[in-house]
Amino acid sequence: MINWKKLKKDYFLEKRNFIDIIEDFAEKNPSLLALHFQYEDGKFVDFSYGEIVEKIKIYSNFFIRNKVKRKEKVAIFLPKCPEFYFCILSLAKIGAISMPLFEAFQKEGLDLRLKKGDAVFLITNKELFKRYKKNKKIKRIFFIEHLQKERLNLSRKKPSLKSFKPREKDSCLMMFTSSTAGTPVAGILLPYEGAVQWIYTAKEILGLKEGKKYFCSAHPGWVTGSIYGVIAPFLVGASVFSIEGRFNAEKWIEFIKKNKISNIYSVPTVFRLLKEKIKKEDLIFLERVCSVGEALPSSLVEFYKKLNIEIIDTYWQTEVGSIVIANIPFKLGALGKPIGVNASLKNGEIVIKRAWPSMMVGIYKNKKMYESYFSKNLFHTNDLAKKDEEGYFYFEGRKDDIIKTSGERVSPLEIENVLIKFNGVKECAVVGIPDKERGSILKAFIVLVDKNKASEKLKEEISLFVKQNYAGHSYPKIIEFIDELPKGNSGKILRKELVK
Repeated sequence: MINWKKLKKDYFLEKRNFIDIIEDFAEKNPSLLALHFQYEDGKFVDFSYGEIVEKIKIYSNFFIRNKVKRKEKVAIFLPKCPEFYFCILSLAKIGAISMPLFEAFQKEGLDLRLKKGDAVFLITNKELFKRYKKNKKIKRIFFIEHLQKERLNLSRKKPSLKSFKPREKDSCLMMFTSSTAGTPVAGILLPYEGAVQWIYTAKEILGLKEGKKYFCSAHPGWVTGSIYGVIAPFLVGASVFSIEGRFNAEKWIEFIKKNKISNIYSVPTVFRLLKEKIKKEDLIFLERVCSVGEALPSSLVEFYKKLNIEIIDTYWQTEVGSIVIANIPFKLGALGKPIGVNASLKNGEIVIKRAWPSMMVGIYKNKKMYESYFSKNLFHTNDLAKKDEEGYFYFEGRKDDIIKTSGERVSPLEIENVLIKFNGVKECAVVGIPDKERGSILKAFIVLVDKNKASEKLKEEISLFVKQNYAGHSYPKIIEFIDELPKGNSGKILRKELVK
């Protein structure tokens, strides 16, 4: 097991704010590229580490002058932009708690999170402000258009600003989750001390170090985007590359190739959509590619392996706070081995012995929900897996997703892995639907490469393919062709929407 206390000393994190690590690095490497941000129109802006630290000081002093206090929650409701990065870092410096929010939330979704999180301040832009509903708890709204014009305006008596020194369990982030907590209004509190784990996993799993050209596709409004898109890469001196706007295969491939990206962290959905356009020569600069957020199909791993790319699967949850399982050393089809935590299986469920540095320190105003995650000193993930003799975990699905048919437990993921290998299947999702005789039967929702080829005969061919390549009893009894699968803002397939 990793000695986290020793690593804190090694990383110079003892009794320090992780922002100090970024500032120390910038002092030694002021001209090194820290952030390259490309706008939707193709224009871009670069910031060196020296400039990033200057921005942190500018924003920190701006927030202090405007009476943002320690431990107050500041919602950041913005599209992906450089200012999102500066806000998260500067709020951590002064001890305030960032509440990053995804830009797609409409009036009700935004209002719900602001109220449930007891946000005191809101950072947004003039366009997104149109979705804001008056909230008595919000003391002030900061428009990014004003912050962009903010200059270093410090009193000569105080030319610099010391970082807030966090105590044990002090929070730097409140992240809202709808997947593992079962509700979109669960404010997960993540601690400053998680930085030791963020540094370690950024280095050892994502392969990041000084000067590596790194692209994390996640929006900062999601936990992957905040931790591994913003905080962690700067803590290890990586050069972060980011692109505005929605996914576009051609544009993203050009972005990766043109900037000679060496390290990527993204979701299987992105790798699947890139698959149709990507070529071997587009990937020649890649050194480490990692996946997160949803099940990684073996067929997708096999496709990229033919292009000399190993997609390293990683596993964690918002509540866990950092990567805790990763497929290193690489083993085809595996989720991976535990990293820095004592993880095991209990009745097929992944459980982790508490505690570890990045573990959530609470769920805001919901102590009962927080305590429900723990039993006999174990954290329950509600994720099911298998384990082989070498200690590798193999993801099976959420507890809620497992289908029981004719007395047999079936993982929809395994069936989907077979379906996706059928020539002409672009995407698929398998769910269980009630059946009087069997309890449940399997139904597959399939998106075809060419929807014009949909037919009853094709359904029969697909069912036979699953029977022959997986099991004679565990095959979709019903197949429905659809134009697209319902997905959440993070790209995860919403199976519950399919069974309504």
